[in-house]
Amino acid sequence: MKTDMLYPELFRQFEALRWNLDADIPWPDFQGDKLSDEQALTIKMNAITEWAALPATEMFLRDNRDDSDFCAFMSVWFYEEQKHSLVLMEYLRRFRPELLPTEEELHAVRFEFDSAPPLETLMLHFCGEIRLNHWYRCAAQWHTEPVIRHIYEVISKDEARHGGAYLRYMKKAVEQAGDAARAAFAKVGVLMAS
Repeated sequence: MKTDMLYPELFRQFEALRWNLDADIPWPDFQGDKLSDEQALTIKMNAITEWAALPATEMFLRDNRDDSDFCAFMSVWFYEEQKHSLVLMEYLRRFRPELLPTEEELHAVRFEFDSAPPLETLMLHFCGEIRLNHWYRCAAQWHTEPVIRHIYEVISKDEARHGGAYLRYMKKAVEQAGDAARAAFAKVGVLMAS
């Protein structure tokens, strides 16, 4: 059964919604008295965590060698995830430079994932993007400084789009692999309920 590639359409959709690090972040609105030390430290941890998209991308490319469409989409996903790390680091560079992650701290999250079944990995990443969307929306509410609140709202929208793209790849897998894909994705209900 022939299934059209998703990458060209997803690329155009994501490109149309892409935000600019300089023009779309209201850097001049920063209010230092509204950023606690605890909040600033969580920003550092989020920047480091987002950097982990690097080993995740390497894993996706390795484990999906037979799916050029999905691997091409990884270029968009990787770009946007690294941009999340970059915008958080830029925030720290401007406003809390003592907390800016070092290259060593960033490199520490780079590791090789064990090989895993591609469909189960896709399902897990779908769940992860949905949870990140919710988490970043909550972070935007928890923070009190307006610029970081805006950044987290922007990132949450990206994560929602990523989840939507993964869902489309899951649907494509069901069309192509049928029951094998359904069995892999059946685990999503248990995972999302936990």
